[in-house]
Amino acid sequence: MNRLMFVLAAVAALGLGVVANSHAQTIFDGTTLIGAMVKSPDGVELGSIDNLVITSQGNVDFAIVDQVLPPDLLDPWPGHIVAVPFSMLTITKGNSHELQVVFSADKEKFYEAPDAPSSFFHSGGQISSQRVTEIARYFGIEPFWTDFCSYPD
Repeated sequence: MNRLMFVLAAVAALGLGVVANSHAQTIFDGTTLIGAMVKSPDGVELGSIDNLVITSQGNVDFAIVDQVLPPDLLDPWPGHIVAVPFSMLTITKGNSHELQVVFSADKEKFYEAPDAPSSFFHSGGQISSQRVTEIARYFGIEPFWTDFCSYPD
């Protein structure tokens, strides 16, 4: 009888654990984000994630997105690389278990964004907190580092 009670208690505890974890945040392997296509809310392909910008505190601040040729432009395309605040991306897995990355603002905001600073592309590259703040504010984000500087000046 004690054994049966133990088994029932264990099953109940596991069941509660599954329910409690059903609201847990989904975690993705960062390497699977590289190359993922970023789309606008209306499904237009904006570009692919080329890299992630991570602070020394471990925050993923930006996704570097290499813009695809906009539908209304013809070659030659000079290219446009955008540093998108990571908080503006919604990442989910579709039915095919393929990552779906959606930019939370209108595609025009993406198309008109300033070019990402070239120092984002160099290993160990640094950028001023002022420039990073300007990029974040363009997207309507008030950076957490306005209280303290996480980027060197």
